[in-house]
Amino acid sequence: MIVAGIDLAVNRPTAIAVFRDCTPLYYGLAQTDVDIVSVASLLGPSIVAIDAPLSKPEGGGGLRDVERELRRLGYRLLPPLMGPMRGLTERGIRLSKMIDGRVIEVHPLTSLRAMGMSREDLSRVLGLRHRDLLDAAAAALTAVAYARGFYREIGPFILPTARVCF
Repeated sequence: MIVAGIDLAVNRPTAIAVFRDCTPLYYGLAQTDVDIVSVASLLGPSIVAIDAPLSKPEGGGGLRDVERELRRLGYRLLPPLMGPMRGLTERGIRLSKMIDGRVIEVHPLTSLRAMGMSREDLSRVLGLRHRDLLDAAAAALTAVAYARGFYREIGPFILPTARVCF
């Protein structure tokens, strides 16, 4: 199974990682929405995991139920409409509609922590040092966990429930 992870950015290039199961196939950067979709879709992933909120809070402000539940579980995510998160959220929603196939919302550091890993652990395993590419790889690993059924769905958010691959 081929999956893609996107570490979405607003004011800098977006990082993309594509894996076949646990094997990295591609790492890259893209700037425009069209380029991000083209690069992420190039190898035909069945699941694309995006590091960005893919919905807005009901009523237009504050936290979504997913942020409340993740905070209850000891994880911290920023409110989707707080400061620069607004632009990221709007871009994530827009991109999720442009991508064919299953799109899931993830947060790489939360995923790594849930899998008992750190960004440093992932860096050692993959030989990557670029922080955004590591986050894209963590998003792709979350997509692998999702494909294998090792996840908990919290609203639109996917939280891995087991370590996969490494």
